[in-house]
Amino acid sequence: MLKKLFIIGLFFTGLALQGCNSVVSQNSETEVVNISPAEIKKETRQPQKDEVPNQQKVEFKGVSFSYNQQIFGEVKIEEVAELPLENEDDKPENVAPQHRLFTFAERNQRNATIAVYPIAEFRRVWLPVEKNNTKIFDEDLNSLKELIKNPKLRREGEIPFLTYYDAHQTFQAKAKNFSFQNGKGIFFLTQINQDYLFINNNQIAYFFQGISEDGKNYILAEFPVSVSFLPKDQYVENFEGYSISENDPTGKKYKEYVAKITKRLENLPSDKYEPNLKYFEEIISSLRIEK
Repeated sequence: MLKKLFIIGLFFTGLALQGCNSVVSQNSETEVVNISPAEIKKETRQPQKDEVPNQQKVEFKGVSFSYNQQIFGEVKIEEVAELPLENEDDKPENVAPQHRLFTFAERNQRNATIAVYPIAEFRRVWLPVEKNNTKIFDEDLNSLKELIKNPKLRREGEIPFLTYYDAHQTFQAKAKNFSFQNGKGIFFLTQINQDYLFINNNQIAYFFQGISEDGKNYILAEFPVSVSFLPKDQYVENFEGYSISENDPTGKKYKEYVAKITKRLENLPSDKYEPNLKYFEEIISSLRIEK
């Protein structure tokens, strides 16, 4: 499958764009796209009264948001080419339409990301996946819309994604509805696993899923976080009185362990997460997607 990646490195050193920038893929099949300075806008301005300092504004192809530059550093902007299903019997793990992707500077070997997908095109690329795939997609989309109204709802115990994960959500915490400039969505904390694993700082993330008010765009943001009381990763023998290796054929002990950790995460104040959850919420609250 030919994957074309158009990458624009943006640096916060006051470098001015001059003329047209040529973005060249590193692929053996090179494609050059001329992007005018008007298409990319990134500016630092003096904060107004009651505004958070160090706010940086990013604008690219109808998507704009502000973020705290001091905390998040640089942002890489990409227009990712369509990722179709290669074979009909493949799992659609990376299937996606052409979309805009914003990747923040790495923190603890993980990156925060914001992706904006056209919903109609997302539905189209799922067509080859399986016979009733569009029905499944529409069910997930409708469930997500209901969850945005009521974050306590679940579908088969989970908050559905429109993207495909060959795994399950170990837990959900901190779920709440949240509005951005021209749309609504839901924030929630989770860890996505295939097996019974310890909840850990290498995998938990604060997710946001949203839909623009015109119903045309799907937003998926993933913000990695950590907390002081969790292990660094899943490679521990025992934690909070539970051992992965102990005899637990029904999974009852594991469920009890997950419920205990979920409660602690639910009750933990936002500023006890690293980074503070409010910084991610500030980014999403400033998000705007033009028609």
